[in-house]
Amino acid sequence: MKVYDYNAQLDYGSSLKKGNRIEQAGREQQGREQASVDVESKGDRVSFSEEGRLRTEAYKEAMNAPEVRKDKVAAIKAQIASGEYKIDSNKIAEGLLRDEIDLFI
Repeated sequence: MKVYDYNAQLDYGSSLKKGNRIEQAGREQQGREQASVDVESKGDRVSFSEEGRLRTEAYKEAMNAPEVRKDKVAAIKAQIASGEYKIDSNKIAEGLLRDEIDLFI
């Protein structure tokens, strides 16, 4: 009568797979090291598209702009103080309706 240890066979198979994974990882590591040597010898380059450059400039300008436009606030305050500032209720109503419609669309 022959007795087989099936667990040993499974372990043997998984050991082979593990060995293959280790060998493959070693080859990948060597490839990465070679690639890093190639990059170092050639030097890294970065280039931006014209659109990317313009977006970056626009973002910087927006971040440097003041949050409150003091000149506009001062002009409106002066109009209110002198009684010249007029509220257009039709424009306010249109804006409110536009906002409501945008919520449903």
